[in-house]
Amino acid sequence: MIPASEFTLKHFILKQKVLNLYRYVIRASRVIPDPVTRRETVAWIRSEFERNKHLTDVLTAPVLTPINWDQVTGLKAGTSSMDLLILQPMEVFMTNIDYNVTQKRLAAELAEILHSRHFSGYSTVPINFHVVLFKDKKGHRQHSGSGILTLPSQEIGRKFLHDYSTSGNLSPVHTVKVGNRLVKFGRSHRGEARPEVLEAITRRPYIDPAVVKESERITHFFATNTVVIRTLQFGWQCRDSVFSIEWEHVVTTTDCRLSFDNERRELRINIRRPGETTLAIAIRFSNLITKSTHVSHSGEHTIFFTMETPPVFESEPSNPPRLRLSALPLSHHDRVSPYISLALRIVCGSQHDLNTFHSLCKEAKLQYVHDLDCLVERRGLFSVHISTQLEAWMQSLNWCVAFQVESILRNVSADMTEMLALMPHITKLRNAKGKRFVAAMLAQFGQHALELYWHDSYNEPETLLGCFFRVLKEFEAQSMSGSAHASQMSASSDPNLFDAYHVEITPTTMRLSGPHPERSNRIIRRYHPDHHESFLRVSFVDEARLQYRFERDLDGRGFIQNRLGPIFSNGLYIAGRKFEFLAYSQSALKEHAVWFVKPFRDPNHGYVDARKIISSIGSFENLPFDPNLMLCPARYGARISQAFTATDVSITIHPEEVLHIPDIKTASGKYCFTDGVGTISRELAIEVSKEIKSYSRRFRRMTAYAPALQVRFQGSKGMLSVDHALGGRAICLRPSMVKFEATSLDIEIARAFDKPGPYFLNRPLIMLLENLGVKYEVFKQLQDRAVLEANQSTQSLDKAARLLEMYGLGSSFRLTSAMLGLAKLVDHNRLEDKFYQQLMECAIHHVLRLLKNRARIPVPNAWTLVGVADIHKFLQQDEIFACLKPVEGPVIYLEGPVLVSRSPTIHPGDVQIVRAIGHPPKGSCFAQEPLFNTVVFSVLGPRPLPSCLGGGDLDGDVYNLIPLNNHPDFNTLKTHEPAEYSPAQRKLLNRPSTMQDVAEFVMEYILSDAVGIIATNWLIIADQSEKGIFDERCMMLSKLHSDAVDYPKSGQPVAIHNIPKVLSRPDWNAPETVNADSAMYYQSQRAIGRLFRDITLPTHVNLSRRPRRRGPKTSDELVLTMNNLSLTDEDDEIVQAVRMQIGRFIDTSPPTSTDTPEDIKEMFQAYVSRLTFVCTTYSLSFRRPLTEQEVVIGTIVQKTSQPRLRQDMTAKLREHTDILVRGIREDLAGDKTDDDLYLTRAWLAWELSIRERISFGGESFGWIALGAVFDAIKEIENKQLEVMRNMYY
Repeated sequence: MIPASEFTLKHFILKQKVLNLYRYVIRASRVIPDPVTRRETVAWIRSEFERNKHLTDVLTAPVLTPINWDQVTGLKAGTSSMDLLILQPMEVFMTNIDYNVTQKRLAAELAEILHSRHFSGYSTVPINFHVVLFKDKKGHRQHSGSGILTLPSQEIGRKFLHDYSTSGNLSPVHTVKVGNRLVKFGRSHRGEARPEVLEAITRRPYIDPAVVKESERITHFFATNTVVIRTLQFGWQCRDSVFSIEWEHVVTTTDCRLSFDNERRELRINIRRPGETTLAIAIRFSNLITKSTHVSHSGEHTIFFTMETPPVFESEPSNPPRLRLSALPLSHHDRVSPYISLALRIVCGSQHDLNTFHSLCKEAKLQYVHDLDCLVERRGLFSVHISTQLEAWMQSLNWCVAFQVESILRNVSADMTEMLALMPHITKLRNAKGKRFVAAMLAQFGQHALELYWHDSYNEPETLLGCFFRVLKEFEAQSMSGSAHASQMSASSDPNLFDAYHVEITPTTMRLSGPHPERSNRIIRRYHPDHHESFLRVSFVDEARLQYRFERDLDGRGFIQNRLGPIFSNGLYIAGRKFEFLAYSQSALKEHAVWFVKPFRDPNHGYVDARKIISSIGSFENLPFDPNLMLCPARYGARISQAFTATDVSITIHPEEVLHIPDIKTASGKYCFTDGVGTISRELAIEVSKEIKSYSRRFRRMTAYAPALQVRFQGSKGMLSVDHALGGRAICLRPSMVKFEATSLDIEIARAFDKPGPYFLNRPLIMLLENLGVKYEVFKQLQDRAVLEANQSTQSLDKAARLLEMYGLGSSFRLTSAMLGLAKLVDHNRLEDKFYQQLMECAIHHVLRLLKNRARIPVPNAWTLVGVADIHKFLQQDEIFACLKPVEGPVIYLEGPVLVSRSPTIHPGDVQIVRAIGHPPKGSCFAQEPLFNTVVFSVLGPRPLPSCLGGGDLDGDVYNLIPLNNHPDFNTLKTHEPAEYSPAQRKLLNRPSTMQDVAEFVMEYILSDAVGIIATNWLIIADQSEKGIFDERCMMLSKLHSDAVDYPKSGQPVAIHNIPKVLSRPDWNAPETVNADSAMYYQSQRAIGRLFRDITLPTHVNLSRRPRRRGPKTSDELVLTMNNLSLTDEDDEIVQAVRMQIGRFIDTSPPTSTDTPEDIKEMFQAYVSRLTFVCTTYSLSFRRPLTEQEVVIGTIVQKTSQPRLRQDMTAKLREHTDILVRGIREDLAGDKTDDDLYLTRAWLAWELSIRERISFGGESFGWIALGAVFDAIKEIENKQLEVMRNMYY
């Protein structure tokens, strides 16, 4: 209380203003619709007034009236967010500042105060602020001794003034002495702060001035130190260590200099040409393999680079933007640049330039600049004469052979003269063995030829011709043994696989690979397998296989039109063949990949080209349900893409078995409860499941039938769920499923949902949950548990198997099954084997990296399930039914409150709470058909729940469910109203679309696909803003994200300039390849930042590389090896235990026949050859293949600036190794009618692996064989059990 003698008129007026404001705000809070939020808002308002009631100084007391009226008006307008009550920034007037104190020094002293624990409760991130010192008007001193401190909120300002203010008669609680004076602080009365200051302190995080100063120093050093260049030389590094100059530019009338760019972390070579645009060569620091300088015998001062991938070529006009080039417009550089861009020799002006280069490298922290003499010659390896000869020869070859020759050249495995030297041998071989043999052999040879560059040897290096004949000998042995199909990993054994040819178009070149076995699609299956080679999967990527990223000052559109435009319009030419743009699948489009095809003649379809294929898919014109389809190129392309979705063919049905039923909609017709889901009879579902189980090993563990199938049928797409009331053989399609008209009656299976998926958190979901009330400690506890489980996985085989199963690791090699089989045999239940330990080191690194870099945290007793509709209308509004049937364990019925979401989560309403009904009542529809491993949504209420979850539907979307009874810590979450966005406006033409229009859309999509940028910026802004996900920019990004997701079907891109920018980035957003603690990144104080820093990844994963044997063993050597095998080593407990287990069923004495060992030996050699191919094909580095351990676990250890690339490559790695391992196990099993023979062959393969474990492929082959051993034993035991049952029952 203020004594009456001190109570002035100013106090009285201020008191009335505060009381009026208090009453007004309390009344305004009544419009908040959510009662819990309303109560919390009122409590918070009262606490704020209560906390400041002790203030008596009218200058330091909270002047609330000019602050809150607009915000209160916002409340009365219906805003439900408490964030509208956050106070405005405050300016503090500073005086008595020492004249010798600089602005930076004063800011540093104030940072110590504002970032101390006394202010930690006001912000989850370091408080940002702004300091400005006023100029001395007389100019005698550096400042006038006074200035302004701007703080981001009134609340922080009041706290600061309470502690440090010198206004009135009261002494400050604390003082600030800078230099020789105590700085005085008081409330400023000059009005609002400048807009740019407000933007800086409220939108950007605090950055230490010392860090900024150091960055400025380095930038200045790089700007003022350059290297003068006299000559540029690109060339080829020959196998005899000679650098052959294949292209040269001598600087005469131009000014050419090398400089370093600290911000981009690259070196740039600028070629300035009088009267023309400046040219540039940019090389990322991370792209440099070797760097060396030397003074040659002729006195040339040289710098020599070798690179992982080609550099970036650009032109820099006087006015931005820059334009990326495929080659330099200098002296026919475009003719040779696809082959010679990995080695660059620079001739400098003087020794001073070399010294400058060393200084630049030291400042940029580029280590290992060597002093090496580079032997130089001009060999003309890629001369016009040589290339003309080579092109003529390739045109005369069969396409599959020419493809491999072109692949060897484009993948820089050999130069053109080397290929010409091999020409007569390849031609002779083709005439003798046929095109398929030669093509498959060359595919292996290309990998081995590239390896000659990778491996240093103390022995005399192998020549390319020697390598050719070695690989030929190995391949002939494989073919003679009949195991060539395992070596080639052919798709012919599975009707749903085909051999796909791949081409990557980069800015400077193209790379060829394949054929790789992949899931086929409707179009591929239509034609004879001999013509599958006519289809190309073409990807458009940067040199390092990353997706294109165009900076704001780079003309991305110009580059796309110049580089990709001619390919889409005029065709892609390879080895003299022309390929035309065909189509794409939706998943491939996201990877910037499409299909091309060359014309062929099929025995059943005659002449086939791109136009004929498109016309055969179905009818897209004049559709009553989508009359404007043909006017929208993106939508037209999307409908065509359905035919290119990877599927498995199942069964064919009759026309009368196809029924058309209406969708279930809201009364207004605005929403559809059955969007994308139809029904299927149980009889037909069982028949489909049996069919796909008969040929697809992916579904052989399916116990009964899949109650939910994602399908493609005729022109329809979506889900089919079992309807117990539907009799006979029938499927029911809804209008929401039908996209175009087609006549095929084959049911194609995109996915069968036969088991529940695990639940993983991720960064966007954690950010959302944290802002909705879930505490950081909840996520921390879950992450700690995941880390503990990962680290404890080495303690036993059981724990290791559980870890691998949880994260889907080692699945291609069936490691989980093999480990659990071993665990039953070994008492101590752990292995001391070095290879096994390295496998687990790989697996643990993979798990920890997922936790650190993606916050992919498993939530136990929570699941991911596909969504379907309650067509019988049993569920009430906001109810769900979920019945889980794991592969092992009891059936689980979810009951009670459940937190449900769907990825991606980007709006506060993307998480909702519903009620699961638990065990279904007797006689209910769910008691008759529980629809295992699905989540069934109600069809009652004003709006479908899936549509509330990021605009989801039921055409195959999966939903994440956390039962709150299992996880009560999530009960603190407060849900928000879901978003409701209108569909993105389609981009239409005034005429029907053509495939050229579709091609134009693809190029536009590659340029302007913004989903990733929007999602990342949303996460960063939510991290930085005090309002978190409720920041107006985040809400804007939520809408833009919805439009960006619709872009592939609407054709309407999100304008880049509409996406809110981020000016600084948190540590969790730092690429793996840079230091997150650098000045470029601030420490995030949000949950995702704290979780990120809580995990430290090992700096090195210890993966030893096993030697690769040169040449196969002879048959006599193999027999000797098999006869000398000893399984009586008493020191090897595993060998003894497995031997005893096998001995229960078959005789384990050493084999005497040479037939079986020869067969196993050829199988192993085929496996090693294919494993080598896999290791080189799926490495992120073109010069460092994957290790055997990485392949077995199914991971890639190498860091990358675009983790999405590694994720995609890992998925392909697992798919291909799965096919490889299945081929080996099929060879071991034979026709599977004789289980004893299966066990014998598996045991012999395991014996061989023990001897071969020191060589490449031996250990992993052993794990395949061991898994086959346990599989064969299980088959024998099951049959024995069946016999016993028949005897007693």
